[in-house]
Amino acid sequence: MDNTETRPLLQQPEGQPLLTPVGGEVVHEHRGIFHPTSVLYRYVVLLFISLICFGSYFSYDEIEGIQPDLQDDLKISKFKFGLLYSIYSFPNMILVFFGGILGDKIGLRLSSLIFVCFVFSGTLLVALAPALKGGFLTGTAVFWLMFVGRLIFGMGSESLNVIQTSMTAQWFKGTPNLAFAMGLTLSMSRLGDFLAVALGATIADAMGSYKATLWAGTLLCGISLISTVVYGLLDKPAEKYFNRVVDPTENELNFKAVRYFDIRFWLVSFVCLSFYSGVLPFVAISSAFLHDKYHYSTTTAGWISSVVILASMVLSPVLGKFLDKFGHRPYFVVLGSLVIVPAHLVLAFTHFTPVVPIIFIGLSFSLVPSALWPSVPLLIKDRELATAFGSMTAIQNAGLTATNALAGLIASTYNSYELSILFFVGMDCIGLILGIVLILVDASRGKTLCSVSHHDHHPESDGVING
Repeated sequence: MDNTETRPLLQQPEGQPLLTPVGGEVVHEHRGIFHPTSVLYRYVVLLFISLICFGSYFSYDEIEGIQPDLQDDLKISKFKFGLLYSIYSFPNMILVFFGGILGDKIGLRLSSLIFVCFVFSGTLLVALAPALKGGFLTGTAVFWLMFVGRLIFGMGSESLNVIQTSMTAQWFKGTPNLAFAMGLTLSMSRLGDFLAVALGATIADAMGSYKATLWAGTLLCGISLISTVVYGLLDKPAEKYFNRVVDPTENELNFKAVRYFDIRFWLVSFVCLSFYSGVLPFVAISSAFLHDKYHYSTTTAGWISSVVILASMVLSPVLGKFLDKFGHRPYFVVLGSLVIVPAHLVLAFTHFTPVVPIIFIGLSFSLVPSALWPSVPLLIKDRELATAFGSMTAIQNAGLTATNALAGLIASTYNSYELSILFFVGMDCIGLILGIVLILVDASRGKTLCSVSHHDHHPESDGVING
């Protein structure tokens, strides 16, 4: 009697390797512990996925701590320094959408390699430009070369982030650890951001030049490039076991696919827009706000501001694992919005120590993204995930571009950071209302977003094993 057993793909026992033949049946295969279908293999892949955006997150904020030295050396204004940030953000209102489509069209491996090369070459140009000052270029010319480098960096960075999120979703969709894996990836990326904010100036002081911080960013982006290559080498042998060989002809219509996305996807995207618009612009002005209202030194204000990123970095995997076990994601979106509203109000209207409300903002910034981003794979087909994440990120960047500008305009016009924070409260409330709508719509459509992860399964998803 043939002892080979066949079962539906998502009903395999924990850790049981699978092989999907042409006929569509799933056959038990006893392989080694580092076979592409093993749990160990998946987490090794996750390690390299988590490093793919580590360098770009550092490089984005590497210029923040060295602003005075950079302005003094290149003789540029605060406005020109601000352009180094805005040139990164502006094109990503559109580019990330096309980056997601490209990921679905040609596959995550090749698209990630393209985008990480943009990231590495852009940061290399930013670091190289000041070294040319005095020899070939004037300070103004150096600035514009850095400007071009930041543009090239931005053209790859946000799209790379979309592809990284899609990689994690592809490897962990259908497992009981989807939100945990996405939280872990996000934590590693935000570690890069935290290191840039906390240590950027320290690196410059220790090495005697702000240029050292720029080269540190280039080095970390080099690590991200290597990690992308290693991911490709690990992912290639696995694709035949999960029915996800890329067929470009099948994905030709992804430009039109967005028209058919579940309404809950768009609600999740606009909750993300409104929520992030109340957090990230606040982080951008928080050091100046704390210095102005509470008279902290710039160093102390910077460390207090970094609590938001630090809290998110530490708590995202923990809360992700909790949501994998407990489900009910829309309810935790609402809870996170309820937490952040009073925190912003305390900062705007009282002189109570700012550390406590900022900790609560950090808690909210951990909880809401941990519930939002893992919701997308539950609503979108696997072959359209990168397009979906690209669309969601494009919406988010469009909102952040507008709200950053509005918050700055309010603060400048009325000479009041408190009024800017009230603007953030308004964005928090919009997110809260949209979160409640999301609960109602999801309840009317079977409570897909409330299910626990090991039961999460989109009917048209590709096969993954439990684990």
